[in-house]
Amino acid sequence: MINQPLEEDQLQACRQAIDNAEWVDTDARLADLCRQWRQQDRVAIDTEFQRTDTFYPIPGLIQVGSEGQAFLIDPQSITNFSPLIELLNDEAVLKLVHAGSEDLELFVHSFGAVPKPLFDTQTACAFLGLGLSVGYQRLLSTLFGLEVDKQETRSDWLQRPLTESQCHYAAEDVVFLELIYQRLLPRLEAESKFDWVLEECGYAAAEALAPPQMDNYYLRFKQAWKLRQEQLSVLYTLSGWREREARERDMPRNFVLHNSSLQSIATRLPGSMGALSKVERIRGRTLSKDGKTLLELVKQGLERDDQARIPAPERPLPSRCGAQLKQLKALVNERAEVLDIAPELMVKRKDMEALVRSQLDTGEAVLPAGLQGWRQQVIGNALQALLNENNSETSNETQA
Repeated sequence: MINQPLEEDQLQACRQAIDNAEWVDTDARLADLCRQWRQQDRVAIDTEFQRTDTFYPIPGLIQVGSEGQAFLIDPQSITNFSPLIELLNDEAVLKLVHAGSEDLELFVHSFGAVPKPLFDTQTACAFLGLGLSVGYQRLLSTLFGLEVDKQETRSDWLQRPLTESQCHYAAEDVVFLELIYQRLLPRLEAESKFDWVLEECGYAAAEALAPPQMDNYYLRFKQAWKLRQEQLSVLYTLSGWREREARERDMPRNFVLHNSSLQSIATRLPGSMGALSKVERIRGRTLSKDGKTLLELVKQGLERDDQARIPAPERPLPSRCGAQLKQLKALVNERAEVLDIAPELMVKRKDMEALVRSQLDTGEAVLPAGLQGWRQQVIGNALQALLNENNSETSNETQA
């Protein structure tokens, strides 16, 4: 059974590992441990960080679990992370994480690497019908009947020394990962899903490592398709500038320029400080620091020679496609129920819409990248065939 209490000796071993977690704050000790960890089949990894008024997460702690022990690595004391980077890149050691998207972002920014190969227990749960985004606390309760305290989640991880409660919480996050993996693995293998989990986690790691497409951020504005060409050019120019500035200043995007302000500038096209001051949610600090720059960017956007070459945002699908989407969703739900996979994991809505859009554009449904890989055999080919079959029937009826 996937949900049953731990044996008493397992539970006691976990509690002992948590209580006796080793604090690692020297380069020599980290190097020695990394050599040991690279001899193991797998290790558990987690991070704690601060991110309130910065663009990038500030690492406060890196936790590793290995062979029933927990290690708390102090990034404020370590100066040579090369051994850790080598561990992250070691393809012979499987890395266990839970809900690791933010951890991946931290590793990329801090070390230029991500843990690989990667096994995210949250992703694995979605493949086993345990929920799309099951939290660590809930997972421990579901699998083992354990209740853990998560009150330290938002505590100050940059303070030194960390409290006993913080260290306990941090160690807990990696100590149980091995047991979670051991509990999920037999069912994943029995249902031939283990490789799917690794593939899906590999996508997440590759995406985290991919260079940021800073000039494409304008496509995230849902109403951008409504803009005229010159307004879209300004939105494109402003959003690219903000992406670069957010990284340069290490500030959240909305601290540099709020989303609503950015879109309002692109819509109103202000040409003076007075007009700019009336833009939605714009701060006085922004006006004084960046006001002249923003007006210059508006001017640049309006005068761009390449306006026509800026990729237009996709318009919403025509209402007549609603019936097709409903059919596709029903098929996804049916297949997801049979395979006991979260339907939101099996097919993302944007990929379903891309499939329908391809048929509108070319007359034949073409699988987008998001429906290839493990999804192609599981559901992608079936969705493609359904769309093309319906299109063929519609064409025959029209000809008749």
